[in-house]
Amino acid sequence: MRVAIFGYYGFGNLGDEAVLTAMLQHLHQALPSAESWVLSADPGWTERVHGVRAVRRTDLRAVRRLFRTADLVCSGGGSLFQDATSWRSPLFYGLLHELARRRPLVVYAQGVGPLRRRASRVVTKRAMEHAARITVRDPDSAALLRQLGVRKPVEVVCDPALALRPRGSPGPRKILAVSVRPWPGVGWETVHGALREAVRRTEAGVRVVCLHRATDLQVSSELAEALGAELLAPSTPQEALRGVAGARVLVGMRLHALVLAAAAGVPFVGLAYDPKVSSFAAGLGLPWVSVDRVQGPELVSTVVSLWGDREAAKLLQGKVTALQPQARRPAEIAAELVGVRR
Repeated sequence: MRVAIFGYYGFGNLGDEAVLTAMLQHLHQALPSAESWVLSADPGWTERVHGVRAVRRTDLRAVRRLFRTADLVCSGGGSLFQDATSWRSPLFYGLLHELARRRPLVVYAQGVGPLRRRASRVVTKRAMEHAARITVRDPDSAALLRQLGVRKPVEVVCDPALALRPRGSPGPRKILAVSVRPWPGVGWETVHGALREAVRRTEAGVRVVCLHRATDLQVSSELAEALGAELLAPSTPQEALRGVAGARVLVGMRLHALVLAAAAGVPFVGLAYDPKVSSFAAGLGLPWVSVDRVQGPELVSTVVSLWGDREAAKLLQGKVTALQPQARRPAEIAAELVGVRR
């Protein structure tokens, strides 16, 4: 049996690579005999890191051949159908849905939106009509698909990476981890100053974790210098997970910094540049602040309060444990599509 998987893979974004790591684990559990193939921007890197076969995602001839021989196609996870970062994204993934239209296709725990352009909305609706099953990672994505007129049932699950587990012992948790990304309108001086004050008041060690070197390294380096912090730029999802797991609290902008923290049982403060960040934090009962109107005293008090909350990690672990069956649910649906029931 052959499974083809596509998403934002091979670009060095360790959040998306963490999603792929979890998907492959769950699909292997649900379909032990399946051979996984991944569409990637860097097939060699994907094969080395994930131990799968890969084809270049822009080689449409190779993609067509793969889809023709696949028993199942998985679209996702991650945020594929959105036009906040690029208007091309929904068009590209819509094309892949068209190419896979003759195969059983499952939309795998995707986050959908924002879709600001009419063309993006039209393409997304059409792409979803090609899917045999649709799963999304949050209620907002399901609501958006209903607004677009998608009539097929949409099942809300959660991010597959929420079921990952760090290897080894995290060590003493006296670290404040921070993960940032560039974004217009962020008051970096305010953020730097607030984090310095939070560090002073908690007497924490500081680790800045860069999840996407290509885009985040400069702002991460500047923050590490401002805080006198260790800068960690991991190369694999497991390295990123270990880096986060050693923290007592994480402050993060990137959604998957928060997801990895939750998976490791580390309470976090979300720096929300997008509704997906605030939605994820609120869903776990954890605090967040908006980056476009961040107030220094608010951020300081939020971090210090969470640092001193001895019950926060235990409560978070209970919530994550309860969500893990949802993280594995898309793989079970994928198995059902090809007639495998466990």
